[in-house]
Amino acid sequence: MSTPDVFDEPWFPRGVVTADIKQSDAPTPKGFDCFDVSIPWDTLCMIWPIGGLPTVESIHSWIGMEGKWGNFNSLKHAKTLTWSQGPLGPVAKIDSGKKGIWRLEILPFDDDGHGSRIAEYIGNNPYVAQGGVRWEGRDIILLWRDLSLWPTANSVLGELLESGRLDESRMLVESCGAILGEFHSVVCESANSVRHAKPWNERLKMLEERTSSRTLWRAPHGKDTVGCITHRNFSLDNILVLNDALGEPSINEVHLLHPASGIYGALLPMIDRAPGLRDLASGYRSLELNDKVIHSGMIVELRRCLFDGWCSTAPSKWSSSQSLDSHKGGVPIWEYEKALEEQIFSEIFEKKIPPRTSWFLSHVSSIQAGMFRARTVAAGALCCLIVAGLGIYTGMTGLLSWEDSFPLMLCALPIPILRQLYRNLAPPPY
Repeated sequence: MSTPDVFDEPWFPRGVVTADIKQSDAPTPKGFDCFDVSIPWDTLCMIWPIGGLPTVESIHSWIGMEGKWGNFNSLKHAKTLTWSQGPLGPVAKIDSGKKGIWRLEILPFDDDGHGSRIAEYIGNNPYVAQGGVRWEGRDIILLWRDLSLWPTANSVLGELLESGRLDESRMLVESCGAILGEFHSVVCESANSVRHAKPWNERLKMLEERTSSRTLWRAPHGKDTVGCITHRNFSLDNILVLNDALGEPSINEVHLLHPASGIYGALLPMIDRAPGLRDLASGYRSLELNDKVIHSGMIVELRRCLFDGWCSTAPSKWSSSQSLDSHKGGVPIWEYEKALEEQIFSEIFEKKIPPRTSWFLSHVSSIQAGMFRARTVAAGALCCLIVAGLGIYTGMTGLLSWEDSFPLMLCALPIPILRQLYRNLAPPPY
């Protein structure tokens, strides 16, 4: 059997494939084959329909597939379909007559079925997959309501900035942050009871090795930084903006899409649940990669808007000073992780590394140097505390008179100032 001709498709990892695609003996659902795709650190299993992309008649036969879930039977109403290529795999626009327009997504690659997991967790929501097929823990097919009529927040933001509507730009980004915070408030009950800093730091090490990065960054993470079912794909491209009564995009009517991990998850699978701060960092990166945002000179201001919107609706512990303490990781460590991923994926899909990605990674050493200087301030505060405590001890035990101990106790005075300075020297959470 010949291998599928997918090498030039936008979702195929052609930049790291090390051998010819070969058919595999791995089990697959009826109507599909599996092919081994070798990359330097793994062999990926690519699931592909036998005979290529299906016709309407073939789609009808999928209704009885093993592993189906949700509203998958709606495929039986399909009358016509047209195929295109999406970022995660082939996408079919299906006309089901009175049953509406649907979008069928085939996922040749996936890791752990995140798309179907989110859909089942959130429940009745038109912005998640409505049904699909899950096989061996991964998503193979997802069926969505067609929402292509609505623009993304990323495109709307670009138009607002171009037309000089800056206040509306700020409000839109703040709405995007708020919708992310609302999602986190829904999934917070899935959070682990304790932080898992070790696997998060191990992931950073893996990313640094695969990018041959000269950077090295680890973090202890605050006590309120816990892993949960995160979005994983948060960006302004995965937020839809609905229209108002006049047919114009309504900056207050935004909705969050929840796509699968797909090829991105298969290439760099999540070993453990990550904190919600990772999604917030992804939002910052989506702003950084929007050329119109950079050219507007509003990047810092819009990052702050996203942060303020998120804080207004996110779980209070997640937006606490403990979680956001950049000295313990905070948001910057997750933005670092996302920047490393951006570099890896650029190389995998043979794209130019975004300038803002290179800029961030080149400034990591400067960020770390500033944090090191801040730690010397913290050390000074600790020394003052020890000396003041010694003064109290010597006065109480009679080793020194209170008159002689008093100058030592005065060392306690600069401690609040030094602690505040330490906090001020931390990289901001936006």
